[in-house]
Amino acid sequence: MSRLYVAVALALFAAVVTGFPNVRVARQAEDEQYEEQPLGLPSNSTSLRANIVDTFSCQGKTYGYYADVDNDCQIFHICLPATFPDGTEKMFKWSFICPEETIFNQESFTCARADDAVPCAMAPQFYNLNDNFGVIPEKLDNQQ
Repeated sequence: MSRLYVAVALALFAAVVTGFPNVRVARQAEDEQYEEQPLGLPSNSTSLRANIVDTFSCQGKTYGYYADVDNDCQIFHICLPATFPDGTEKMFKWSFICPEETIFNQESFTCARADDAVPCAMAPQFYNLNDNFGVIPEKLDNQQ
């Protein structure tokens, strides 16, 4: 009998959990105070950077992480070009903001203090480091 109770409880739990995401999305959509943030960034992003501009384009870029120079490298983007089975091509872009007092270091692909990062104006010179994603280094003859 206890197995039956456990099975019923699990089924009820699963039904409740799968039903909640729909309710949550509906509440967010109806919330009049919900404000769409630039670039899909978190709601507190404007407290980290007041004037966020949306000028960065992934057009012509390979998969990788890119510092946004127009936002003083406080924002970075991930670009992902995709080709679908029917031949359709699409570029995906995700945007992120670095924590307070940090910028995106294009050389290490991390948020770092400005003193420890490549100067923001030089970031585009390091965009080519993204070409190393997916490259498997060759083993030297003496390594096995």
